[in-house]
Amino acid sequence: MTDRRAKGKAREELVVEAAAKAIAELGLANVRVTDIAERAGMRPGHVTYYFPSKTELLMLAIRQSEESLVEQAEAELGGIDDPWARLERLIELSASNGRGDPGWILWFQVWSDAATDDVVSEVHNELDEGWRQILRDVLEYGRERGAFAFDDLGEVAQILSATIDGLSIQLTVGAAGVDHARLLALCVRSAAAFLGEPAHR
Repeated sequence: MTDRRAKGKAREELVVEAAAKAIAELGLANVRVTDIAERAGMRPGHVTYYFPSKTELLMLAIRQSEESLVEQAEAELGGIDDPWARLERLIELSASNGRGDPGWILWFQVWSDAATDDVVSEVHNELDEGWRQILRDVLEYGRERGAFAFDDLGEVAQILSATIDGLSIQLTVGAAGVDHARLLALCVRSAAAFLGEPAHR
């Protein structure tokens, strides 16, 4: 029974990974069950057995993506003593890697659906709050060590989060004048303006 459960879980994860790839490549509206099945190396019936709804697949795909980010952040950030280096690494982990970044394309779809679907909106808010708590922890860590100076933790976290999101959107869609290095530099400059660090970093 344990082996059967393990195999079932492995298949579910394979379907979710395949769905994430298909959604990133084709967009949720254009994804067919056969597209996911092909990427998972399964029959279409197996996909619908595990996940009858494309929205459910999207929610699991974005959850998997965010959980992976959180795990990596928690594993890495605690080993970085310098507050600014810790913040810069979090920005690097969170921001888009370039045009067509699959994780960010998933977020585009989530944002679009969250505007009209309460279930998607709840998942969005839950995942966004989880990431923002990591950012608040990093900011508080820096303030406790005298590296950052600010009054309202929530306000600064919201501004920096919006900066990362906005620039990542531009990079993901291929906006002129925005590459990965420039995105990171602008995010750090924005942080410096609110945290009291000299802008030459």
